[in-house]
Amino acid sequence: MKKLTIIGVGFVVLVFAGAAFAYPHVFFLSTIKHSNFNSASQNIYIDPNIGESEHKNILALLDNSKERIINKYGEFTATPVIVVTGTLENAKKYGLEAFPGRAFAAPWEQYVVINYQTHDINLLAHELMHAQVRKVLGYWAYLTKIPTWFDEGVAMQVDFRERYQVDYKSFSQEEISRVKTLSSPTTFWTNSREQNLKNYRAAKAAVQKMLSIYQPEKLYPMLLRIKQGENFNNVFNLTTKS
Repeated sequence: MKKLTIIGVGFVVLVFAGAAFAYPHVFFLSTIKHSNFNSASQNIYIDPNIGESEHKNILALLDNSKERIINKYGEFTATPVIVVTGTLENAKKYGLEAFPGRAFAAPWEQYVVINYQTHDINLLAHELMHAQVRKVLGYWAYLTKIPTWFDEGVAMQVDFRERYQVDYKSFSQEEISRVKTLSSPTTFWTNSREQNLKNYRAAKAAVQKMLSIYQPEKLYPMLLRIKQGENFNNVFNLTTKS
């Protein structure tokens, strides 16, 4: 038993070290509580370059974002570590690069990183919804069983930014079929901003159409079926490749 424990600990250390080497922002996120970021609330860390007078507004916006998810899907149970950056240097350090916000997951924790300069309720709700999907599925099921187009489409249902507004009834069915082939991050995201916009819009329309059949409040129970071993296509009665 002692030998197995040592092996297990050694494996965890290797995984952590490998992630830190390949993705340095994961290391920084994992050690955020030891940084100079201010702990504004449980699991919420705010860049020291953001004035304390803004903390209340940030916390209120986070609450409103969670409420939007609750109104759409029924509940919000995820507890990701939320990091709000206030400078370009810290945005890069914690993995944002040119993104206004991103959701990250490691086997030991979930993280949502937001750029204070470009944040709004749509962005926050979108990224928090990724964390909620991972919470329901668990890390490995999310990583191996959920196609990227679906993950993004689910998050887009609580993202009301004007450029992403679609109605699946009048949306191109050819585009919906196309986006369902984009099952991995490397196929969904491209070097073209215009193409990425098309992918997001199509993913939103595709999931919107699915939710018109199954209803949003049934999403979590269906995800739990996938977590328990059922095939994604079977759960959602899809015949197209995902």
